Amino acid sequence: IIRGYGNIGLLWQDLVSWPIFFFGAVMLTEPITTPSRNKFRIIFAILVGILFGIPFSFGPVFSTPELSLLIGNIFSIFVNIKRRLILSLKEKREIAQNTYEFIFTSEKKVNYIPGQYIECTLPHDQVDDRGDRRYFTLASSPTESEIKLGIKFANNPSSFKKSLLKMKSGDLLYAGQLAGDFILSKNLAEKTVFIAGGIGITPFRSMMQYVLDKNEPRSIILLYTSKTELELAYRDVFERAAEELHVNTIYVLTDINEVPVDWKGEKGFVTKEMISQEIPDYKERFFYLSGPTAMVNNYKKLLLQMGVHRKKIMTDYFPGFA
Repeated sequence: IIRGYGNIGLLWQDLVSWPIFFFGAVMLTEPITTPSRNKFRIIFAILVGILFGIPFSFGPVFSTPELSLLIGNIFSIFVNIKRRLILSLKEKREIAQNTYEFIFTSEKKVNYIPGQYIECTLPHDQVDDRGDRRYFTLASSPTESEIKLGIKFANNPSSFKKSLLKMKSGDLLYAGQLAGDFILSKNLAEKTVFIAGGIGITPFRSMMQYVLDKNEPRSIILLYTSKTELELAYRDVFERAAEELHVNTIYVLTDINEVPVDWKGEKGFVTKEMISQEIPDYKERFFYLSGPTAMVNNYKKLLLQMGVHRKKIMTDYFPGFA
């Protein structure tokens, strides 16, 4: 033992030493080189951990952190072929107050699962400190021929969003890294509840359009919260789902001072009483939560207090809209 250090001290020094910290916190978790699906990320981490932790040699080749990461990245390539997509803007339209839908075409077929997100790069002049890359959940369904992004524009938008809003028909957006595990179960009999806040509605628009196009017999209830009625997006899709598949959509306006006189939905915030009344079989259902981080955390806590099992709650966060 080195003088002045006990076993715990040596272990701590080893863990926080720069090479190991950089390897574990930066290189191992780099989004570009890790698999896009959670189940493959777990296998990736186990594989790299075993190769890193167990010394081995084959002739002149010895185990090193770099070699373990290289082998892990080769595994990642096989399970997650990532390619660059060039998307051409076809149309943009305002679908709700301060919310626009951008419709893109691609020369290559884009394969994805409803509810997944995509990384977008938009080179532009005078890039601010928020950069030229963003992750957006796809609002389109793979049953549609075009890529659709539903994007909220708040006050003081970033240079990225300002440039995005200025795009004209034919302008290009570069995309890649289709990923995400916020997807529907393959079990059509599973009862489901969607809870969306604001622009967190986009993955549910993707899922619902897919369910409509495939005519899947699913039991779905949607709780869609928004500050005002003008900020509700994609109502046409959910109204069609209500007519054709009997999907129950409950709209909730959170700004009680802006609720229209003839409003027929709920108002305030989603509460235990609202869930119990609107979804009496809630303990039998699987919940998907999508929206601002605070909203998702609060509603997850609420569901847990109501006795919904943790494994029956899936979350999708929208940490920022800049």
